[in-house]
Amino acid sequence: MFERGMRVRLRDRLWEVEGVRGAGAETFLDLRRADDRPGPRRLTVLAKAEPTLKLETTTRLRFEVGNPVRLAELHDALALTMAHGRGDLLAVEHGRIDVEPYQLVPVLAGLRHPKVRLLIADDVGLGKTIEAGLVLLELARRGRADRVLIACPAGLQDQWVDEMRFRFNLDFAKVDSKKWLELRRDNPTTVSPWTAVPYAVSSIDYLKNHLTAIQAAPPFDVVIVDEAHHVARAYAGEGRSSATDRSRLARVLADHSRELLLLSATPHNGYQESFASLVQLLSPHLAADDGRLDPELVRPYIVRRLKDDVARGNPPQPISRRHPPQPIEVTPTGREKEIHQRLRGHSKRVLRALRGKDSYYVQAFALEVLRKRALSSPYALRQSLRRRAQSMGVPAIERIGRRRRDALQQYRGDAVLPEVELGTAEEIALEGVAAHLQEEDLQEERRLVGTLLQMVEALTPGDDSKLTRLRGWLEGFRAGRRGERVIIFTEYRDTLDYLEANLGLGPVLRIDGQVSLAKRRAVLERFAATPGAILLATDAAGEGLNLQDACHVVVHYELPWNPNRLEQRNGRVDRYGQHNVVEISYLYLTDTRDEEILQRLREKLAVISKQLGSSSDVLGVGGHSEIIDGLLEDLSDQELEERLERVAQQVRDYLERSGALVLMQGMRNEKEAEADTTAAREQAHWLLPDFEEFRRLVTSVVQQSGGWVSGSGDVIEINPGPLLSQYPQVPVEPFQATFNRAVALDPANRGIAFLTPVHPLVRAALQRVRTRLYDERASDRVAVRPATGDEGWLFTFVGRIISDERRILEEPLIPVFVPLAVGNAPGTPSQDEKLDLQRFRQRGVSGGGEAREEARRKFSASFETATALAQQEANRRLTQRVEHVRRQLSVEADRLKADMDRWHQAELAEAERRFASSYGDMVQFGLFADLGHGGFHSLEEAKAMVDAEFDRRRQALSRGFAIAEVDPAEPVGCIVCVEA
Repeated sequence: MFERGMRVRLRDRLWEVEGVRGAGAETFLDLRRADDRPGPRRLTVLAKAEPTLKLETTTRLRFEVGNPVRLAELHDALALTMAHGRGDLLAVEHGRIDVEPYQLVPVLAGLRHPKVRLLIADDVGLGKTIEAGLVLLELARRGRADRVLIACPAGLQDQWVDEMRFRFNLDFAKVDSKKWLELRRDNPTTVSPWTAVPYAVSSIDYLKNHLTAIQAAPPFDVVIVDEAHHVARAYAGEGRSSATDRSRLARVLADHSRELLLLSATPHNGYQESFASLVQLLSPHLAADDGRLDPELVRPYIVRRLKDDVARGNPPQPISRRHPPQPIEVTPTGREKEIHQRLRGHSKRVLRALRGKDSYYVQAFALEVLRKRALSSPYALRQSLRRRAQSMGVPAIERIGRRRRDALQQYRGDAVLPEVELGTAEEIALEGVAAHLQEEDLQEERRLVGTLLQMVEALTPGDDSKLTRLRGWLEGFRAGRRGERVIIFTEYRDTLDYLEANLGLGPVLRIDGQVSLAKRRAVLERFAATPGAILLATDAAGEGLNLQDACHVVVHYELPWNPNRLEQRNGRVDRYGQHNVVEISYLYLTDTRDEEILQRLREKLAVISKQLGSSSDVLGVGGHSEIIDGLLEDLSDQELEERLERVAQQVRDYLERSGALVLMQGMRNEKEAEADTTAAREQAHWLLPDFEEFRRLVTSVVQQSGGWVSGSGDVIEINPGPLLSQYPQVPVEPFQATFNRAVALDPANRGIAFLTPVHPLVRAALQRVRTRLYDERASDRVAVRPATGDEGWLFTFVGRIISDERRILEEPLIPVFVPLAVGNAPGTPSQDEKLDLQRFRQRGVSGGGEAREEARRKFSASFETATALAQQEANRRLTQRVEHVRRQLSVEADRLKADMDRWHQAELAEAERRFASSYGDMVQFGLFADLGHGGFHSLEEAKAMVDAEFDRRRQALSRGFAIAEVDPAEPVGCIVCVEA
């Protein structure tokens, strides 16, 4: 078992371990020479391929009284870098953030499992990126995050890279096609590019096209999927889901990683089958193939808090302060009403004629596109009508490729698509319609589209009642709120173009999904720096924006048909760090039936939301096809009201039946969970050096290594010196830095390094201190201090508990006090672990010359005997700890086995049920859809596949639940406590 800072002997040379990647048979060691003999100074080796590789044991503890400061440095370096226990939280203080108690709940929830497999489904704006970073810090401290991949929407890649580097000192590289070519060029063909980049961020849509390369690389330690609702399988009818390219990627990543974090504020889109596919990524036994959930089974794997559940600061303040949304009523002109009425009439005629036919779905989709765009802007409708007029006679939708079909499915499921895919889906809908029409209907279609197009093209921006109303609202807003900024959201890029060209109230800025990342950042910086600026944004571009520091006013130019989108948009400003009350407005077309019906649906769903204590997720069913189709068919008010009530009741029934309330209602024991994190942090304070001790440690090691530290205030200048600058990522030139969190958090100090144990310089310093354990020349492992109670020897030891995956489960630092007895002989070692820990943390003043002489006279002769007694006691405590951990793992393993068995039987029963009603047709399972399996022809074939999948999953999940090895307690140092 290897760790940074250890010494190894290889090829007759002494090396220091600089880095450890992978585990077990795939452990790679980055080595740095620790002697002055000639030869290469650095080496990377595969541990199993080096028969002469040997771990150097710590040097024997000798009674040579040395500098107490250097012994304290060794203790602090070990405390800061070891995996003390499964439930402690030591690394969470290392980020450039003010940690709130609620943000630590996911960290503790994940670490309670042998493997972190967690869905963090906190409400929009609560800081899931920060929570994921905190989890990563704790996993990295335990040696469980040497290779990490973050998969996210393309527009969020740079944001992830920046956040991880700035807040957590984690150096991620963005992997796109350009970076991939560089990695291929700079590494041997036998080395996977994914191995060459230990910390990588890549877009979901780039990764989905490179599954083979992912599968060929060694498994990742940690995979994080941001906006994970994008990788859920598509709804394909009651009890069924269908695979997409993104869901296939998710399955590969889930199978190819040890630890998995899924992040999404809205993981539930209203379809239990899609949500179940996300939960199954964590472990397939958590959800049945038809989407049913067992609440007790799922609860430990999901962290879900709503804004009303949590608070921040001292005294605690609500995270969210939001005024009720305000409608901006728009009265359409006569010509605008006529356009909407003609669209309604056309939808009604076409869909009623096609009801029950295969082409109904395609026509409904195309008409939905037109109706939604009509509510957005006349320009957006005009562009769609032009495309439809040009597309008459295009081949049928059945002949499109898989990728385009994926876009179509996701659009109808109301996913937020990149604008290229959104355009593709709408193009498919508008092109494919004509192939399903008879010649007579086709002629009628051409006539109507031509008439509508003439009417829309006759409308000028001055005739647009909606644009006119927005201008008036903005003028009134600016008159009373001079200098305040506004964000205006729209679903369509066409509408964005239209607003940019015709709004006429500068300064107006825009971002859409086709804006480059560099330009996007420049636009957002300009928006934040420009008083009175207006930012136009599409849904696709808005995803992931953090604008709480720049703005608190949002206007929705159109209401999305799926109200879930509203929460995503509002969350750009209504999020952690917002200090103003958020104001939300939306333009609302009166006297248009589409808007009125959709508004009634929102009101009904809002009632359910309030009753169930839910938030944005329950609104996902607002895009329910039954309601949309009812609008398109122009049902009577009574028929639509009945449908609305039926859908609302279906939502209630589903939430109560499916177990989704576990997610929807959030964590009802939030206060208890936060209390657990407080206890874990207090435990850490017993082990870790305080602020001044940490500062002295780093400053001292820099100076010992030939560097210098200039300045005594909060901001200092550091030159790492020639020794520390040889370590990875340590700057060679002097740089400004601070140890003070408040200084680091000041936006004006963004360029100043925040020195925590994860900063490269500090990592190097701690690693260098740890090598003293292996240095025969080191004489600073015994110190003298005045006794505050009994005289005696206070020894410290370190032990390691290693799993069957060859990973460290725990690495406790064990202090043991041996009192001085009659005749200067060692007495019986202390049995009080807590008291020994208190003795250890009592820094006190070091003993002077007289105390040292007294220590030599009283303690030197019996030192080896006292060491042996203390080591026996340390091993006894370590054995107790091992048994405790083994019992914990056994309980967890038994529970997992029972859960897996129950899932196995449920899937076999589901296979029998499906074949009983298949009438000889091929039967599909969502569980295997992402693996490329088309379906099963017989019950026996399906059961065999379920059995095989069960065996594979059981073997994969069972690893990590057993203790393979325990390293005996090794001595670190001794503090001799002498009466003053």
